[in-house]
Amino acid sequence: MLEQKDVIGRVREATRRIEPELIRIRHELHQYPELGVDLPKTHEIISRELKKIPGLRVYEHKAGGSGIIALMRGEKKEGKTILLRADIDALPIEEKEECEYKSRNTGCMHACGHDGHAAWLIGAAKILSEIRAEWGGCIKFVFQPGEEVGKGADTLIEEDRVLENPPVDMAFAAHGWPSVQSGKIGIARRYAFGCVGSFRVKITGRDGHASWPEQTIDPIAAAGEVYQHIPAILARKISGTESKVMSVTYIRAGDPKVRNIIPAVCEFGGTMRAVKKETLEIMGRELENETKAVCDVYKASCEVDVQIHGGAVENAPQLLDGVRSAAEQIVGQDQAYIIEGDNLGGENFAQYCERVPSVYMFIGIRPEELDDIPGLHSPQYRFDDQVLAKAAGVFAAIGYYGCQGSLEGIYR
Repeated sequence: MLEQKDVIGRVREATRRIEPELIRIRHELHQYPELGVDLPKTHEIISRELKKIPGLRVYEHKAGGSGIIALMRGEKKEGKTILLRADIDALPIEEKEECEYKSRNTGCMHACGHDGHAAWLIGAAKILSEIRAEWGGCIKFVFQPGEEVGKGADTLIEEDRVLENPPVDMAFAAHGWPSVQSGKIGIARRYAFGCVGSFRVKITGRDGHASWPEQTIDPIAAAGEVYQHIPAILARKISGTESKVMSVTYIRAGDPKVRNIIPAVCEFGGTMRAVKKETLEIMGRELENETKAVCDVYKASCEVDVQIHGGAVENAPQLLDGVRSAAEQIVGQDQAYIIEGDNLGGENFAQYCERVPSVYMFIGIRPEELDDIPGLHSPQYRFDDQVLAKAAGVFAAIGYYGCQGSLEGIYR
């Protein structure tokens, strides 16, 4: 058997060799973006590539139809079970940038890089297949649809039993991240993503002519007052040490063609994020209290609807150093680093984190020569192909060390 340094040497060599193939796969996936959980072409492409890999058992049509679970067992007798996950759905966005592999599906594009996530996980399976003699246990490669609409993870866990048979010991995922330089990997010390909630407020007053506002009950004025009180909800009702945000993302009232009527109804809503569900509950409750108090003053009525959609992606502290060290063996010393702040985006990888120790990474996709690039969900979003092979190598190294149970004991 090879020493660990020789195994990692083989992983590095494989990343260089498979790079053109992974770029080809990503470009093909990019041309056929699909939404939600019904991704027939995406499923076809990923399944086709996985079936080429020796030692991989591919289970198709999971997560309600378009998910894939592929299992690989190492040739050593004992080992842990590791889950490596990629999300694979796209967004309802029209691609604005020209390229030879531009989306062929009108109004739909991979504006969040999930084509890259799928490609690098296929690459990890290719690499781990080549070194199967050097590890034991089981690795589950999970290709999950529906992440952008908050679906897929629940079905894989509850119906497809992806965390069972054999039981998963730890799980890992990553996102191509525009604010991180290509070749580097950021790992949140605590929360890679926050809990996600949403709110909708409808205020009903009494319409009337704008020349005589005293004869109306102005719902726009009441909504504006509630809006101004949101910072106080965050600052005075919740500890200042907690990461949280409440953002109003839309407001509508009246008819823009009618300038002299105060309308009867004003509605606004948005998103709220925190690292704890309990904090979201407090935010929602205080928003409702504040809205009712303001409406009492204005003699308006109100409806407040608050929804809490998902938990936080909390990185397991006992795995952080091992994941960083494993990543650095592929991308280079000091190229993987710990991010001290919490990120309040949303990701339903949280459903895996709630059940098994997990780590979520941010893989840089911003070319070194650029100060910034379009962000996630932009019609100008671009993925740096040069990161695909190394990301595949990072996942392979994590799978290799994870199966051995040595992620907690890797040293540079």
